[in-house]
Amino acid sequence: MVPSEEFKKKHERELEELKKCMKELKEDEKVLYSKECVAHSINFVVDKANKEVTTLKDYERFSCYLATILARDKEVVAVWLRVLSDHCEIYLSKNFAWESQDVKYINKIMMYLKDISKNAPAYSDRNESAFAEAITVYCSAKFESRYKKLRDYIKKNGSSEHVKSFKNFFSANINYVDRTSMIMTSHVCNMYYKKIKDKNDEKVKFSVLSEFLELIKKVGSYAGSIIGIVECARNTQYKSLFSNSIVIKRSPVIINNQSIYSWKNIIRRFIDEDKYEDFMDRCLRKTNVTERRSRAYTDHATKQQQPLDGGDVKQYVYLHAEMNILSYIIDNKIYGREFIAVSKKCCYLCELYIDFAQKQGYDIIVPGNHKKIYSGWKLPHVKDDNFKISSLRYILENLNRIIGQKLEHYTRSLPAGPDNGGNSPNSSNSDGRYMVAPFKKVSKKVKMTDLLFDE
Repeated sequence: MVPSEEFKKKHERELEELKKCMKELKEDEKVLYSKECVAHSINFVVDKANKEVTTLKDYERFSCYLATILARDKEVVAVWLRVLSDHCEIYLSKNFAWESQDVKYINKIMMYLKDISKNAPAYSDRNESAFAEAITVYCSAKFESRYKKLRDYIKKNGSSEHVKSFKNFFSANINYVDRTSMIMTSHVCNMYYKKIKDKNDEKVKFSVLSEFLELIKKVGSYAGSIIGIVECARNTQYKSLFSNSIVIKRSPVIINNQSIYSWKNIIRRFIDEDKYEDFMDRCLRKTNVTERRSRAYTDHATKQQQPLDGGDVKQYVYLHAEMNILSYIIDNKIYGREFIAVSKKCCYLCELYIDFAQKQGYDIIVPGNHKKIYSGWKLPHVKDDNFKISSLRYILENLNRIIGQKLEHYTRSLPAGPDNGGNSPNSSNSDGRYMVAPFKKVSKKVKMTDLLFDE
C-alpha cells in the first residue's frame, strides 16, 4: 500500500521536529558542560556532605565492600548487585577503561569467593590468606595515600587527647613486628573505629574529632571490607549467590574533545561587562578559585591552558561510574529499590540526576553525597529522549541558580570546602579476630609501610 501524501507530510514534520530537538539537545549539552567549569571554579562545594545511609541489606553492604576493594588507585568504582531467582548479577563500572590487571584481579577475587563459599562453614586459612593478600597488593597505592593522610594528622596533632587515646589502643592491639604491616594496621584501625562507633556514650564519640575518625575509618576500610566479604561468603544462606554469580563490567563512556563555551561567555550571560571586570579582579585574589579554574580549562590532551575568552575551547568529559549503572537501570525500566555502591561519595551533579530519576519513580539509593561540583561530568544518554531532555533541563536549572547566586554575591569570599576523598563502608558487626592469622601471613609477603607513630 502506497503511503498517502498526508502521511508523508506528517512523517516529514516529525523528522524535522526530531532534528530540531536533537539540535537543541546538543546545544544544551554544550551549555551544561560549559557551566560545569564555571560552577566548579567559583562554587566547588554547594553544601555540607550528606550522612551515609546506614540501613542497608546484607547484600547491599556486601556491594559496598566490593566497591572498596575494586578501587585500585584514583579510580571511582560503582557496584550494583542484582539478585535474581536463580543467580546473581554483579554489575561493575568505573570512570575509565578496565585494564588487563583489573580483569585478572576481578577474576581472582571471584574465584576465591566461590572457594570460600563452597567450603563454608568450614574455615580455610589458605583461601582467606590468598584473598587478603590479593586485595592488599591491588589496593596498596590507595591504602598508602590514606595511610599518609592519617600519619600526617597524627604528626600535626600528636599532643591531642583523641590522638593519644588512639595511640594507646593501637599499641595495645598490635605486635611490635606488625606495626609496619599495612593490613594489620588497617585491622586495628577498623577495630578502633568500630569501638568508637558502637559507643553509646555521646561524650566519648564527640571527644574523637570527626575528621580524625574519618581518616581512621578509611585506613580501616580495607580490613573491614575483607572481613565483611569473607563473612558473607561463609554464610551458608548465600551459597547460591556465589556459586551462580555473573560479573558484568560496564564499558566507560568518554568524550575527549567536547566543545564548550568559554569562561567569559558563560559569566557574561549572568552579569554585564563592568561587573565582569570587577569580578575578574576579585577572582585573581582568590587562589582556590584561580587554581580550580586553571584545572578546568586545561586541555586534557596538550596540558595547555585554554583562553578564558576564546572561541574554541575543549573539555574532557566522562560518565561517572554510578551514572553508567543508573543509565542501564533506566533503559531497562527497573523500578524496584536498587542500591548502587560507590567507592567515593557521589558528586553534586550525580546527586541531581539521581534526584530527578527518583522523581520519575526510580527507587535509587546511594551511600552518600559530598555536594561538590566537578567539571567534565557527562550527562547519561538514556534511550528515552524525553527523560534525557528533561533531566538535562533540570540540572541546568540548578546550575543556573548556583552560578547566579554566587555571582550576585561575588564580593563575598569564595571558600573551598574540605576535601572528601572517599566513601568507605561502615565495618561489619564482627571484630574479625579470626582473620588475624591470615592477615599476619599477608604481612610476611607484602611490602611494609612507615610507622604510624614516631618512636
